[in-house]
Amino acid sequence: MRSLNPDRVPQYEDTIVLGLDPGTDKCGVAVVSRQQGTLHQDVVALAELPAIVRHIAEEFAISEVAMGDSTGAEQTQNQLMQAGIDVPVTAISEELTSRLAQERYWEDNPPRGLARLIPLGLRVPPQPVDDYAAVIIAERLLEQTGQQTANLR
Repeated sequence: MRSLNPDRVPQYEDTIVLGLDPGTDKCGVAVVSRQQGTLHQDVVALAELPAIVRHIAEEFAISEVAMGDSTGAEQTQNQLMQAGIDVPVTAISEELTSRLAQERYWEDNPPRGLARLIPLGLRVPPQPVDDYAAVIIAERLLEQTGQQTANLR
């Protein structure tokens, strides 16, 4: 087998996506890198979204926004315009994101003690998981564009 010349291997710039899971009063926010995985995730009040997004845009080189297409999407789009974000915004299906977000929450925060005996489908996270849904939405955009995210789990 012939080894590749490293000078001839194409180098790809990292793609960083801002994922948003909009709601009526809060929004899941995540910054996901194609090469590094999840860089930031939070749940914020919708009224605070423009300031948060401006801060994120200053800290990370966001190349695109992936926004859930269900509840609160139009209001969140308006909040993005207020923030002055000048990158493409892509609507992403939120199908099954709530269930997947709960599963991912429990992967990152496994129950302890007797709570481990409760089946996954019956567990309810003790906090909102909109940030995990935002991660999933951002990952879906990266998958749609044929790019792979790093798996940091």
